[in-house]
Amino acid sequence: MGTPFITLLKPCQLDGYDRTKPHDQQPPHIPKTFCDAMEVREAVFVKEQGVPLEYEHDADDARSCHWVTYASVNQTTEPEERDPRTGEVVKPRKSETRSMPIGTLRIVPFPHPPHPQPGGRYVDNVLQEDDQESTPQGPGGSGITRSRSHTLTSVDEERQASPLPFGMDRPTTFHDGKEPYVKLGRMAVIPMFRGHHIAGQLWRAAKKWLEDNPTFFNPSITELGMDQLKAGTPSDIPNWNGLVCCHAQESVVKVYEKWGFKVDEGMGKWYEEGIPHVGMFQRLRIKPVAPRIRST
Repeated sequence: MGTPFITLLKPCQLDGYDRTKPHDQQPPHIPKTFCDAMEVREAVFVKEQGVPLEYEHDADDARSCHWVTYASVNQTTEPEERDPRTGEVVKPRKSETRSMPIGTLRIVPFPHPPHPQPGGRYVDNVLQEDDQESTPQGPGGSGITRSRSHTLTSVDEERQASPLPFGMDRPTTFHDGKEPYVKLGRMAVIPMFRGHHIAGQLWRAAKKWLEDNPTFFNPSITELGMDQLKAGTPSDIPNWNGLVCCHAQESVVKVYEKWGFKVDEGMGKWYEEGIPHVGMFQRLRIKPVAPRIRST
């Protein structure tokens, strides 16, 4: 493996991305870096962990920043051929060096849906009801038991009805239910490259970028205006102050703890595509920047 390098893809248009098809069957206008990120995510979450392909790409991808790690890998394009009688090489092996995507993560800006419900089971980001319904076996029935989608709670409805959904969330151990935060997610490294600190390199790159660009995700007062933001004073404007959340798979909590994240006991444990998750938070040190309002 050659020396890995990391590429950043900022929020971009992903219109036309077909979530039912793999990364190598997407329209040509989809950015290559995003397809490379999806190549890693498909290898880890879809093939290795069994998440349905159509659930892997979601609406957050277009508004997120994506980091992708590449490594120069020598791959055989044509195998060596030998004479079966003499064992002599009659056709040498051909190979090429490819910059192969081996790891990825994304940072999702605020706003976010309400914190997951403790014990909740989510399928394609939708909370499922505890009670289940079954289709009968036999002609016209599959015999499969399915959970019904959960109806919206009052918190869900309030946040969705907000002009910009910065409405209150339930408070947890490290989140007061109101402060804007960014969310680290879709962290993945393909199996053959684990053990080389690829994930740590990705997080350090994303962390440094966040610290250097603390206002990147803040809403633009110039574009939206104070009225649309429902802000009477600059202090009412949603402003990121370094808080980072992670919905971590329970099996890798210790990895995130090494990076400075702490488990949010108040958020509880829930399941995404059957995989147990917990909430974790970390606050980065950033220089506070007051929002600027242009006079007209």
